[in-house]
Amino acid sequence: MTAAEMTPYGREAARVADQVAARYAEVAPAHQHSQIAVVERLLTRLPRGARVLDAGCGTGRPTCAQLCAGGLDVTGIDVSEAMLAAARANVPEARFLQLDLLGEQAAGLGTFDAVVSFFCLMNLPEPVFVSALARFASLARPGGTVVVGVPERPGDTPVEGLYGTYQPPRCTRQDVRRRAEQAGLTVEEIEVRPGTGLMGAEEEHLFLYARPAPPGTSSSSPSGHSG
Repeated sequence: MTAAEMTPYGREAARVADQVAARYAEVAPAHQHSQIAVVERLLTRLPRGARVLDAGCGTGRPTCAQLCAGGLDVTGIDVSEAMLAAARANVPEARFLQLDLLGEQAAGLGTFDAVVSFFCLMNLPEPVFVSALARFASLARPGGTVVVGVPERPGDTPVEGLYGTYQPPRCTRQDVRRRAEQAGLTVEEIEVRPGTGLMGAEEEHLFLYARPAPPGTSSSSPSGHSG
């Protein structure tokens, strides 16, 4: 996939991820405990052989590796070729594709029993965040599962990342619930787990559990554990 085939957000994500891929592989494993626990929980809900898409799979660790170890049929997509090269080496039993989640090519992936995406959407403007969730809804089969992880951020506090300090957009548990419902997802739960950012700062991690809303129905649902 060429940069010209990517959306503006995909091009920027690829540029940054290609630059920090080696550093990310070094530091990320120390800060992925909440993500690992959520995937362990997901594995109890899926039968062996279930098709799972990891959108924004990065290096393939830990999520694609966990899913494959659980006997699932795993596809990972990412815009960064540097991340994908690591993923193919780390998890050779999974299938990896360079695709922009927001682009038209991703619509041709088919449907999956579960779609997961961890810590890839939090810096997107709200309309683009909603579009990404809508794409997840379209890629999950009827009755399938969508799990998305993001750090909770009030929007007024700078964050230190691998490529410097920046001001992220607001992303609260209320925001995640509203955006999911706007995207055509039925929210089952928003789970809150303690975690740390890539540079070690303590933060709360939000994990959305949802499913595609049946056609012609409201995506609203009873509250989960929080949000």
